[in-house]
Amino acid sequence: MNNPKTWQERIFYQVYLPSFCDGNADGLGDFQGLISKLDYLAELGIGGIWVTPFYPSPLKDNGYDISDHCAVDPRFGTLALFDELITVCHQRDILLVIDVVINHVSDQHQWFKSALSLPDSLFRDFFFFREKTNNWTSFFGGSAWTQEPGGTASYYHKFSPQQVCLNWSNPAVEHEIKKIFDFWIARGVDGFRFDVINFLTTDGIGDDHPPATAGTEPPHDKDINQPGVTNVVKRLCRHIRAQGEFLLIGEVGSDRLPVMSPYQEAGLLDVVFNFNLGSQKHFDISAIFGEMQAMETTLYGLPTLFFSSHDMSRMISRFGEASRDISRAVAVFALQMTARGLPFIFQGEEIGMTDFVPQNLQQMQDVQGITHYHTAISQGMNEKQAFTYALPFCRDASRAAVPWTPADAGEDQINVESESKYSQSIIANYKQLIHIRNTHPALQQGRYQHLRLLKQCLIFRRHLAAECLEVMINFGPPVANDGFGDGNAVLFGADEPLLKKNQILIKKVTHENAQK
Repeated sequence: MNNPKTWQERIFYQVYLPSFCDGNADGLGDFQGLISKLDYLAELGIGGIWVTPFYPSPLKDNGYDISDHCAVDPRFGTLALFDELITVCHQRDILLVIDVVINHVSDQHQWFKSALSLPDSLFRDFFFFREKTNNWTSFFGGSAWTQEPGGTASYYHKFSPQQVCLNWSNPAVEHEIKKIFDFWIARGVDGFRFDVINFLTTDGIGDDHPPATAGTEPPHDKDINQPGVTNVVKRLCRHIRAQGEFLLIGEVGSDRLPVMSPYQEAGLLDVVFNFNLGSQKHFDISAIFGEMQAMETTLYGLPTLFFSSHDMSRMISRFGEASRDISRAVAVFALQMTARGLPFIFQGEEIGMTDFVPQNLQQMQDVQGITHYHTAISQGMNEKQAFTYALPFCRDASRAAVPWTPADAGEDQINVESESKYSQSIIANYKQLIHIRNTHPALQQGRYQHLRLLKQCLIFRRHLAAECLEVMINFGPPVANDGFGDGNAVLFGADEPLLKKNQILIKKVTHENAQK
């Protein structure tokens, strides 16, 4: 990361590679397609890309079951094409952050295959094999233990049986994982996103969990956030930073700020994904405001600002009051571009893509949804009941392909070309708000001068050196604009006596008014 523009000043864009852009007309997104859209992303104002796994995989969990951490799946391209991607990103001043999955490997990974076929193999201790298992459960449903083929022992997996957990109490595992980081650092990546980093099994397999009560999810108080995890993460971060400056992002599997915050400290991760803010199921500005306040007092460093990802329903579908509530989506995006934090835009948000909802099991691709369906069937539900039960667990909602032109889209499908034609489209508003953030240092690294909620109107000022910006975003009934007619330059919205619902006002405050 040699550019003087730091990661704190950038806006990041998440690319879920299989559905972003198909560059070779085989029906699947790939590196060639991503490269072809880099000018689009640069024009949008994106300064960094986080790309989801592209490694060889049997695809039992959409590529998060990796069979070779130092290669590219031929479906997406080649290592040479990946190197080209890095080069052309850097030519456009775009950083490239890649996903690393170090909690588990695919059951087709050479390490696990050696552990199965050679009982005396050193790789046997890379995993957990037990003759007597405990009652720990998989996050995808069912037991976390599967009997090894042709043997009497069972192996441990927090997710699907095809995603085998690594034994992080074995120093050889850490040694091999560091070599994986070295491989990608040598190719020029700018950072890493650590998948489910708090799930690492650093302290071995413990006793049974307390039994779950009726109607509740099984507890996970011993299998995640084990005491040794932060020490492992600290050593990995030290190893990576010894080779240069990199953005290190943690996915901590929790929506509770006290669980996430210990992973974002000096010597640990730069940022964590703040699911406490981003993954709320329904729009509630009071809850959002409360989390913004809490992050200011709890987190070491910047929070992350996102409301959609490949693992959750799209923001426009969760937060709107209609099937495609553009005014609400733009208002939430204004918050994302002006609040203190590191913004992440999920592919397709800028054109207002809505959720894909599978209509039957055949349309369901996500292993989590499919596993819950079969679990429900085994518990006596009929097919309709099982599908209804499984649908909330399915993560297909945001993984539909991004349509670029009307030729790519169905008759009424949202697409980039059509959205780009209109001056008041969602993408036009996104571009304007992105430009404001990219050109005002107070919105990139400024602190809050004040942060308050008036009824349902979020009001704050951010300042850096001599620059001060005031933001008002009203998510409810009209509220008075106390600064109406104060002569401050309007950057976005209109300076009117009342701010109506989902109306935004961003002003550049003069030195004299900034003291008020």
